[in-house]
Amino acid sequence: MCDLLHRASLVCKLWHQLVYDPDLWRRIDLKYQHKVTDTQLLTLTQISDRVTHIDISDTHNLTSEAVEHALKWCTHLRSLHMSRGYKLSDGVLEVVGQNCHRLQTLIMDGCYKITNKGLQQMAEGCPDLRKINLSRCSYRVTDDGVLAVAENCPRLREVILAYLSEVTDTSCVRLCEMCPDLEVVTLMFSGVSEKGVRSLTKLRKLKVLDISSLPGISPADVASLTQYCPDLEAMNVSLNPQIDDACLLQVVKYGHKLHLLQCVSCHVTDHFMSEVGKYTKTLKNLDIGWCQEVTDNGIRTLSATCQSLRYLGLIRCDAVTADAVEELVAKYPQITYSTFILESKKLIERARREGFMFNDDQVNMLV
Repeated sequence: MCDLLHRASLVCKLWHQLVYDPDLWRRIDLKYQHKVTDTQLLTLTQISDRVTHIDISDTHNLTSEAVEHALKWCTHLRSLHMSRGYKLSDGVLEVVGQNCHRLQTLIMDGCYKITNKGLQQMAEGCPDLRKINLSRCSYRVTDDGVLAVAENCPRLREVILAYLSEVTDTSCVRLCEMCPDLEVVTLMFSGVSEKGVRSLTKLRKLKVLDISSLPGISPADVASLTQYCPDLEAMNVSLNPQIDDACLLQVVKYGHKLHLLQCVSCHVTDHFMSEVGKYTKTLKNLDIGWCQEVTDNGIRTLSATCQSLRYLGLIRCDAVTADAVEELVAKYPQITYSTFILESKKLIERARREGFMFNDDQVNMLV
């Protein structure tokens, strides 16, 4: 892309002025540009003195030193995306904290060289931060780093801390105390347990919550969340086998705005399926994949009684038969049913539209 722009600038004086017009370079999007170099990044960030957005996600050639140098010019930066920046170190966050005081969005999932020290330096200089994604930043990010963010960035609205095993209840409790405007919280596969989930009831503006795969949480605490978080719209409690019918029915009963519920591999039975329609007028998407106790009777009752339902995930619900699903697909066309067989057929049809050829024997083997 950078080479193309350079060639375009050589066409004539007018084209050169257009290519290097500062107003065109306030947003720099280099996502997936695997060949972009340090020199090119430095050139692009110096065209305009009012760069507000930079995305260098999945650009594997950029060094931490070049990114640090580039960010020194970007004092008006509002949004910085650096997903899977495997070479980026704490130095980048230090420069952000020193120069990018208007930053509102920081995305750095997969930046495994980042540590608490960098987070502390960034947080102290970015009080207006609204969104941060630290997923998969390795064991070097612990409660100390998250506490610095919570205590220095009170306007946070979205925090994503997935796959951070060293982030515990301490972080969750402090975030809920210091950042009351949080609307999106993701804690999946973190070190958060019962006390942390209980503290989420303080977030009255919470809309989206992912607490999947947290072995230490209790059904009672999960059940109470929608009572205290009235704006909750989407909730993921998957991979928590302790979450059962009674818990989920309470979630749905008080979740007056809840439209998405994911409970893959939870202890869901036909009892939940037969009762949930009585408690909700808003639930549109329900995923109960890998719930082995759900049968044909359960999905039939749910389909008949939950008038708002538009999607039902049934991947690896082995007690549900293909015949029952086909029956319901015909009877309730407004509902999309997702099973392994149906999804395989969709993939085959998509492949055929793109020119791939299958004979009947191959199709039968796949589905």
